[in-house]
Amino acid sequence: MEVQTNHNRQVMLQRVKTYWLVGVLQESLHGAEMIDLAMTYRTNAVASHVTIHGSLSDYHQPDSLLPDEVFDTPLPIGTQITEVYDEAEGTLLIMGEPGAGKTTILLQLVSDLLLRAQVNHTHPIPVVFSLASWSGNLPLGDWMVNELANRYEVPRRLGQEWLKNGELLPLLDGLDEVEQEHRVACAQAINQFRQRYLTLPTVVTCRIKDYEALATRLNLAQAIVLQPLSLEQIDHYLGSMGPRLAGLRAALQTDRTLRELAESPLMLSMMTLAYYRMPEQVALSLGDRKMGRTLLFDVYVERMVRYRGGEELYEPAQTVQWLGWLAQKMSQFNRTIFFLEGLQPNWLPREQQRHFVSGIRNRLAGLFVLIGVLIGLLGLLIADWRALLGGIGVGLLTGGLLAVFRLLLVWARVSWFRIETVETLNWRWLRGLIGGGLGAVGGAVLGGLLWLVGRGWEPSPTWILLLALLGFVSQFVAHAVERDETKMRTVPGQGFVRSAQNGRLIGTLTGAGTAVSLGLGWLINNLLNWGLGWQPFLLFAIGATLYLGLSAGLAYGGLAAWQQRQLSRVLAKNQLIPEDFLPFLDYAAERNLLRKVGGGFMFVHLLLLDYFRENGGQPSS
Repeated sequence: MEVQTNHNRQVMLQRVKTYWLVGVLQESLHGAEMIDLAMTYRTNAVASHVTIHGSLSDYHQPDSLLPDEVFDTPLPIGTQITEVYDEAEGTLLIMGEPGAGKTTILLQLVSDLLLRAQVNHTHPIPVVFSLASWSGNLPLGDWMVNELANRYEVPRRLGQEWLKNGELLPLLDGLDEVEQEHRVACAQAINQFRQRYLTLPTVVTCRIKDYEALATRLNLAQAIVLQPLSLEQIDHYLGSMGPRLAGLRAALQTDRTLRELAESPLMLSMMTLAYYRMPEQVALSLGDRKMGRTLLFDVYVERMVRYRGGEELYEPAQTVQWLGWLAQKMSQFNRTIFFLEGLQPNWLPREQQRHFVSGIRNRLAGLFVLIGVLIGLLGLLIADWRALLGGIGVGLLTGGLLAVFRLLLVWARVSWFRIETVETLNWRWLRGLIGGGLGAVGGAVLGGLLWLVGRGWEPSPTWILLLALLGFVSQFVAHAVERDETKMRTVPGQGFVRSAQNGRLIGTLTGAGTAVSLGLGWLINNLLNWGLGWQPFLLFAIGATLYLGLSAGLAYGGLAAWQQRQLSRVLAKNQLIPEDFLPFLDYAAERNLLRKVGGGFMFVHLLLLDYFRENGGQPSS
């Protein structure tokens, strides 16, 4: 047990390191040295009465200070965030302006905390949680368990155990990214979480203005504010990048607007990349231009697309358009990380959404009707016209159940307006056998009724046996196969790949099980000489095998994979995304417009997301 516990811990530590330190922090530095950010304590930003480990914080709000007054105490340049974290005994609020480096400094803290956790097995596991996905309908602890399952592939039971035992160190990034109407509730949820887990370290980041607008103050021991970069820091940083940026250094001396923008670490990084990646003569020509934030983003995006090494696979205008649409949808649905599995029909305009859903529903229902018709035509060839009518009737029945009542396998309801992946499955053999037994009883009863009322066709006790076997197989699958909520996404699009694999597996096993079971029934029929002819049995066996196999395959992942392919085609047809969407996202990440985070993508910064949201998204005419 101890070996497994240690293994789970090491896997999680490596996952955090891969996702955030390698995938985000190192990529954001682009080979440059880390800038030592200036910080100040803002004592009155947090509730001063919070007790940490039985003692009050060393920093108290003066009695004479009004709650909305600013009281800042500068820290020496070069102070490390880990020192501040230790001084606050693990409960800290990090604030700053947009692009001030809040996430970057948080990840510096993650790096140090990971080292501690690797050396000391009793140290809690540092985990970054993006608060943007918190919607106000869950306690913070339950939301964390869900995030561990969906973002880090941690089984819910293990996540609950870690939380209960105090083995997690939550680092909550972006309180300002929570929807505005839920922001106060989120702050209250954090405070409630702190009351329940008093000894658990907790770190939160937020933009200054958004935090100051809140009526609720966080129950943390200390708060710091990240300060703008000084001209000396900016010049030292650019000097560390070599003579290639001489034009930018000169421009900063003459352009006050540009210099003010460079006080933000994000803007400085973007300037550096924009100048560094473009041809030298172009970089020098920009030295005489006034450059506001929008123009800087224009230059950055254009240079990243045009001048970075590698083949230019997409037109710059198309890149801006497609990323603009993605940014708009991520903002609309409050997402900071985009997973391909997050593409849903409601990402389409309302009228196209209805058209898409009706198209999926009608095609699937038509498929079941077609199967019935084909079985009927086969019956017409080997039997008589009554078999044709029977096949058409069964096809209309199964297609109608799907189209009107959303039913597959009689018991499985499908969702037309939401694509629900089936990424992991569990087998429950005992439940399957119990469910199969009940299904066999129901099938036998139905077979008995058909046998009693059957006229004009071959009445035979074999139908009782066949329908009992059919009921056993369908209900065994229904109860033995259980969808696991754990998301196993380590590469983009893996959820749909696994759904397709699961659909094929369950569909094949169900179809094969149906065929073998009915074959056994036919053998018993012949041994006992119950008198069922081969023609009706063959038609029934083929139809039942096709229906159960196809239905099970769709219910357990096949439908989600097919819906996703169809939705991607519709989006591409409407020029909202390229036909090769995943390669395009990789292309954008390669050019520092997006970053890969596990099995998803995020914009390099929220400001860049805002830029694309405002400047792209409309299909070209």
